[in-house]
Amino acid sequence: MDLIKPLQSIYFMFDKMKDNNQTCPHVLERLKALEKLALFILQKESEQISDDVNEALGKLNKVLLSADELIKKFIKSLEQTFNVKDYKPEFETLNKSLTDAFVTLSAALHAKQGKMLDKQETQLTEQESMLNEQKVMLSEQKVMLKWQKKKMTETGRKLAEQDRKMAEQDRKMAEQDMKLAEQERKLGKLEDMLQRVETKLVCESRRNCPIL
Repeated sequence: MDLIKPLQSIYFMFDKMKDNNQTCPHVLERLKALEKLALFILQKESEQISDDVNEALGKLNKVLLSADELIKKFIKSLEQTFNVKDYKPEFETLNKSLTDAFVTLSAALHAKQGKMLDKQETQLTEQESMLNEQKVMLSEQKVMLKWQKKKMTETGRKLAEQDRKMAEQDRKMAEQDMKLAEQERKLGKLEDMLQRVETKLVCESRRNCPIL
């Protein structure tokens, strides 16, 4: 929507009629205020402009076109023998229309901004709720990790105790193996001695045994 072109045309005509500002003393101020507001809105992306704001801009466009026609008509009358005071009611009506357009546009813009703020507050509340839930979950996870760490410590202690017991059993088994080996060695000596005694007895019984 082109609002700037009608405004530029009106400003140009105001320069021509600057000596007759008493006829429309507040119109120019209203137009400049509307221009600032319209430029602020039009700088936004089209999808960010609400239907209410678009409707208010449409009404403003109609008022600007009406103002353009009135000022053209007024300037043309200046070239003739015409009492400019006759246009005062029309300019007062235009001034009222411009004021109404400004109020309507401002209200629509504020309503849009209010909705955006409400939406942002809702999103912020949701984010805070999610953050609180995450904090609760994190706290629960910390408790669970602490419990798991405790269980792992207990399991490690039990495993260490089992390792100690197994090492003790291995030591005892090693001692038993050494004792068995010693007993086998002694048994081997005893068997060897018995074998010699038997051999000696056999030899003596035959009286031909060699001296051991």
